[in-house]
Amino acid sequence: MKIDDLRSIGRELLAEVPRYRFAADARKGLRRGAGGDTTFPMDLIAEEIIISRIKSMGEPVSIVSEEFGIEDEDSSRLRVIIDPIDGSKNAINGLPIFCSSIAVARGTRLDDVFMGYIVNLISADEFWAVKGDGACYFNGEKAHTTKDDKIETVLYESQRPSEELPRMNRLFSLTHRTRCLGATALNLAHVAAGSASLFVTLSKSRSFDFAAGYLIVKEAGGVCTDAEGNDIGHIHTGLGKTNTILASSNSRVHAEALNALNNPPSP
Repeated sequence: MKIDDLRSIGRELLAEVPRYRFAADARKGLRRGAGGDTTFPMDLIAEEIIISRIKSMGEPVSIVSEEFGIEDEDSSRLRVIIDPIDGSKNAINGLPIFCSSIAVARGTRLDDVFMGYIVNLISADEFWAVKGDGACYFNGEKAHTTKDDKIETVLYESQRPSEELPRMNRLFSLTHRTRCLGATALNLAHVAAGSASLFVTLSKSRSFDFAAGYLIVKEAGGVCTDAEGNDIGHIHTGLGKTNTILASSNSRVHAEALNALNNPPSP
């Protein structure tokens, strides 16, 4: 499996998925997906496209996907970790910020991911990385995280704003602007491509949300840990909620962000 195979899937997703945004049943919850969230028609359409294309390649794989779960759990096979639609709530409510995310690993840990691909299903922007290349590819051109020590833009997500935003406030005070996009994979991709200084979520995420983005950030020169600064490369790429995320453009920005999140000023 090569990155061109994933890009081919991306082109098919772009041709088919966006037109379902405003379908009559777009907001109809079909069932509870394996990852625990509500499955909408668009999620199933995207998942069917991705999985059918992967299986058509003829290579034995294990698949981890948000909607149907895990198929053929076998550590000797390539492991494909899929978020068919990251930002489903955006998509069904008319907000044009959502994507598909695919990661491929040789093993079951996050550090085993060797290829990551993210496609914005509205703008058609593509982000990908291959382990060892030392870059994020943004629409085919090499891109890297920013090297500036200045925290220019902070991207964030929160599932419990009343609990989590107070902890983020000191971090927010260090920046010029904040953005909440509603799609974890796109947040990570934009840190990798140099569009933002860092991304933080204090809500625990599942591996299919960030597996591709984790590799893309690291290959682009960034740092990605949990919100306390612990390494996350050892985590299992399954369906459970695993950890918080802090992804930064470089180690100096990461250290400043960790200090802001974890060492509030004395009263």
